[in-house]
Amino acid sequence: MPNNEFGDFQTPRELAQRVLRSLPKRSWKRILEPTCGVGNFLHELASEIEEAHLIGIEIQSGYVGEARRTSADIIESDLFSMNAGTDLSWRIEGPMLVVGNPPWVTNAQLTRLDSNNRPERVNIKNLAGMDALTGASNFDIAEFIWLKLISELRSHRPVISLLCKTQVARNVLEHSWRIGLPISSASLRLIDAKKWFAAAVDACLLTIEVGAEGQGGADQVCDLYDTLESVDPARRFGMVDGRLVADLDAYERARYLDGECPVEWRQGMKHDAASVMELPSDRIVDVEDDYVYPLLKGTDVFRSKLDPRRRVIVPQRALGEDTRLLERDAPRLWGYLSKNADVLDGRKSSIYRNRPRFCIFGIGDYSFAPYKIAVSGLHKSASFRAVGPVAGKPVFFDDTCYLLPFHDPAEAGIVAALLATDEAEGFFQSLAFWDAKRPITKKLLKRIDLLALAERVDEQELALGAQKFVAQLGAAVPDDEVLAVVAELKRRWRVNRRP
Repeated sequence: MPNNEFGDFQTPRELAQRVLRSLPKRSWKRILEPTCGVGNFLHELASEIEEAHLIGIEIQSGYVGEARRTSADIIESDLFSMNAGTDLSWRIEGPMLVVGNPPWVTNAQLTRLDSNNRPERVNIKNLAGMDALTGASNFDIAEFIWLKLISELRSHRPVISLLCKTQVARNVLEHSWRIGLPISSASLRLIDAKKWFAAAVDACLLTIEVGAEGQGGADQVCDLYDTLESVDPARRFGMVDGRLVADLDAYERARYLDGECPVEWRQGMKHDAASVMELPSDRIVDVEDDYVYPLLKGTDVFRSKLDPRRRVIVPQRALGEDTRLLERDAPRLWGYLSKNADVLDGRKSSIYRNRPRFCIFGIGDYSFAPYKIAVSGLHKSASFRAVGPVAGKPVFFDDTCYLLPFHDPAEAGIVAALLATDEAEGFFQSLAFWDAKRPITKKLLKRIDLLALAERVDEQELALGAQKFVAQLGAAVPDDEVLAVVAELKRRWRVNRRP
């Protein structure tokens, strides 16, 4: 396991050998291993390439001595305080290779550890507002190193090949493509991080070639290989119309569905206090029943376990609602929340600052709609479930879920039937990166054009499929009425479609 201070996974010599065999064949003259550790890449390269100048950079003095047993020049320094493009003195000119394994740790983790081994605090993606507050501005140190190397070395036109998390690799490529960095080619080769590093993460070797200035508009495509040794790519991912696509070939078949969803996706309830707000079925608390609702979590939704085993306390009906009214309207609930104030007042997220006491997020009129379609954001499948009321109460979902609310069971059944089609599944398969921490996001769900899908499906077949989901919702609607709702939904979606 890594030294938390440095995110330190030393690369085994066998893995270093396999990485080097997978790289483009060039007569490398300048080789840089940033954050080189004991220098395993440098050791392998020094024995194979006699005429190249090798440089390693390492901050940990305990590793520097081992790295200096090679013929490389080892600089004991903090990479973050250097400019890799101007501060290194190369003895020769020629093709440059940058290879290595930067730290596998995030900026937030190092902040919690009060570590100095991190770049100056910056928001490298220029995020603002709620994205920054909820952690979207956090990034892996490896991601920062990648972007630093590309930016500082671009005039040298290097090939950069680094081991990193697959999410980091995608972030680097997406950001580079978006701002027009001169990436002339890119490939990603998956590795078994559990085998090599005993790490439960999805990891890869990302290799990019930095081209000449002005090449930022080159094809924004990356070939993905299943192993370091694979000859042919398993698929290609890249940018299409400014958005990242997981499988370019599959996307071409489903592209007609890429647009704007005519119904608004919502995220489930966020409270950050499960020990107080969530009540297992065997736990009884003395609070007003009007503020307690059945709850399903992401795993329940994914596994289709739709009989709620938990309940959740809902102290507000709208975002920002004054919770002090509970003292008058629900004195037992107010007493319970006050008794657990140490947990609720101690919630660390910035979103709770300057908000009503005991507040929650992911709440609104939509939360109380009786019929919902929900999907887990955390699992490796876009599995949509139709959920009706339980004991006369609407079901709530936690914030790992996304949902569509409905008051009409026929509308809910029709949309559920559309989302269950092979076409919808293929669309999400082409866009989702299943190794991501949250493969399904609101941004992704908003892209499916249900009108385009509905216009390709026979109305009679759609109405028939909808009835199955209407039954799951615990409702009954005559066939002719469902068919009429299909026609009305399509009419309404056409009228509301943006020009």
